Amino acid sequence: MRHKVDHRKLGLPTDQRMALLTNLQRQFIRHGYVRTTHGRAKELQRLVEKLITLTKKEDTLDARRRARRVLVGHSASSPKPVKQLAGKTEGEKTQILANRSLINGEDLVKHLFDNIGPRYKDRNGGYTRLTKLQPRRGDAAPEAVLELVD
Repeated sequence: MRHKVDHRKLGLPTDQRMALLTNLQRQFIRHGYVRTTHGRAKELQRLVEKLITLTKKEDTLDARRRARRVLVGHSASSPKPVKQLAGKTEGEKTQILANRSLINGEDLVKHLFDNIGPRYKDRNGGYTRLTKLQPRRGDAAPEAVLELVD
């Protein structure tokens, strides 16, 4: 029986499952959609809706820290661009910084609170849409796309 069971196990040990879902949340916030298996998408939908509701309710330091716990995690210790920029001219520095992905770590939290949260200010839940796709070629796993609604 599955009475009072809160989440899906996805056939993975706890640490691997948490890492998978954390990475899926980051990709979802970064791109606005994610294509994965149906079970993963349903679990991801549950987590992302909570995250968006958090940003919508309040823009406080505590809320940002709670979102940061999910979105930044260990990626905050990524290599500093200062090492890459040492000894470069101003033009080269600008080029290096322009080629970097601007939505990483702390930028994900900022993007979530500045762009995604206010977009759904007047909406009471249902921020995402789950669309089933054809079975995946190779292993026939049921696939789905999770995306933000307009």
